[in-house]
Amino acid sequence: MNKNILTAIIVLISLCGFAQKVKIDKGEIKLDDKTIGYVEGKKPLFKISNLDKSYKVIIELKQVEPVPAIPIMQVKNEATGKFNEIAFTTGKFNPFNSEKSVVNAMIEHNYLNSDGLNTELTESFINAESTGVTAKLLGNQNEKDQLNKAINDYQLAIDDAGTIYSIKAQNEDRADQRIGYIRMTSPSTNGELKYEVFDLDNYLIATWFAKSGSFLGYNSFLNQELITFDKKVLKVAFDKSGNPTGYRMSKDITAMNIIRTLIGSGYTLQHQGEAQAQAMRAEQAKLNAEKYEAAKLNSVNIYNKKGFVINENGEKVTGIFKIEFEEISNNKTSNSFVPGQKLYQTDITDHFQIYNSKSGIRFCTEESKECFIGLTCKGGNLLSSGIKSLNADNSAFYKILYENNGSMILAYPAYLNELIIKIPNQENGLFTTKVTGNKLKKNVMEYLKCDSFVFEKHDFKTLEGLIKVLEDYQNNCSK
Repeated sequence: MNKNILTAIIVLISLCGFAQKVKIDKGEIKLDDKTIGYVEGKKPLFKISNLDKSYKVIIELKQVEPVPAIPIMQVKNEATGKFNEIAFTTGKFNPFNSEKSVVNAMIEHNYLNSDGLNTELTESFINAESTGVTAKLLGNQNEKDQLNKAINDYQLAIDDAGTIYSIKAQNEDRADQRIGYIRMTSPSTNGELKYEVFDLDNYLIATWFAKSGSFLGYNSFLNQELITFDKKVLKVAFDKSGNPTGYRMSKDITAMNIIRTLIGSGYTLQHQGEAQAQAMRAEQAKLNAEKYEAAKLNSVNIYNKKGFVINENGEKVTGIFKIEFEEISNNKTSNSFVPGQKLYQTDITDHFQIYNSKSGIRFCTEESKECFIGLTCKGGNLLSSGIKSLNADNSAFYKILYENNGSMILAYPAYLNELIIKIPNQENGLFTTKVTGNKLKKNVMEYLKCDSFVFEKHDFKTLEGLIKVLEDYQNNCSK
C-alpha cells in the first residue's frame, strides 16, 4: 500500500476516534448512541461497570495541592482495592461536569470503548507499577515554588526609564541596586513588538518578540519568545493587563515577566555579558590550542624527537630536535617564520641550538629512522610550491628518500612528489620534476657532466626512475 495513503487512513481513523459522541443518560454511558456501560455516584467518587455489571471500577478524583490544585483520578478495583493514577490531559477536565470528564478520560486511554469496559487492559493498568502521578506533580510544583521563591528573593523592580533593580545587586556602592536595563520598541524592524534586556555594561543579554521576530543566527520566527545571547529560547507570554489607562514601564507586566524568566533561568545581568565574553574567549583559546596541537600531530613537522646531527665538522651530536616543514596557523606565528630552514636542538639548558639548512648538515630521527640534509637545489625552488624565502636563502632541509655511495634522491617533506637528485661532486641538488622537455634535459646534462649519459633512456618523474638514473651515473660516469 502506498505510504501516503496509509498515513491518510491512519489520520482518518484517528479523527474518527476523536469524533465519537459521548453521552450520559440516567447513568447509561453511550458512545455514538450505543450503550457501553454504566456510571453512578457523585464527585469525587464514581463507579463504572460493564453492561452485565460483572466488573466494576471505582474512580476517585483527587486534587494535588497546593493551589491551583491539579486534578487527577485514581482507577481502583472494587474487589481488591488496588489502584493506579491517571493525570487528566491538559484542558480536558471540566470541573462543572466531572462525571463526563471521568468517562472521557477512560475512553481516551481505551479502558472504555465501543465494546464496553476493557477489563483486561484496565486490570493490567491497575496492577502495573505505580505511575506516581501525585508524586511527580507535587515534585514539579515544589520545584516551581522553589524557583518562584528564588526569583522573589531578588525583589525585582523596574522604573519608568527601564532600569532594573534588585537587592541582589553587587555594585561597589551598596545603595546602587541596578542590575540592568530593559527597552521596548514598537513596532520593531524585525517583529511587531520587541523588548531588549541589557546588563550594566550594555551587553545585550536577551531579546523578546511578540510575533514573527527574527534574530541573527536563529532560523525560526520568534512568537512571544525570548532569545538569549547564548541562543536559548524561553517562552514568555504577552500580558497587557498592567497598563489599563496608560503605558508606564514600571507597570508593564510583560517586561517584569521577561526579567523574572531570565533570573529564573540563571541570567543574573549586572556584568554577565563581560564575564560571558571572557569565558567564551577562554573557551575559544582552548579550542584553538587543541586545534593547533591536532594540526601539529597531523603535520609532517618534527616536534621534540630524539635524534642526532652530523655537524659541519663531521661530529655526531645527539639530542632532542624540532623542525617545522610546514606552517601551522596560530596567533603566535612569527612573520619571519620560514618552513624547513631551521633545525632546533631543544634539550640544551636555557637556550636553543639552531642549525641552518644552508650549512649542509645532516640530521636523523631515532624513532622513525628518517634522515634529512640541508642544501640548496637548482632547477626550481620551494617558492614555486608556496614556501616563503628569507633573505634570498632558498636552502631547506630535504628528506633523504634514497641513498647509495653518496648519491641521493630527496624531496621536501611537504611535497614528496617534487623529486630531487644529489650526486657527491655537486654541492647543490637538482629538481627533476619542476621542469620538463628540453629545459629538464639541459639541466640534467649540465648537472651530471657526463657525455655518455643518455637522457632519453630515463624517467625523471618517479622514485624508481631516478634510482636507475643514479645507478647509470655511478656505473658509467663517476669512475
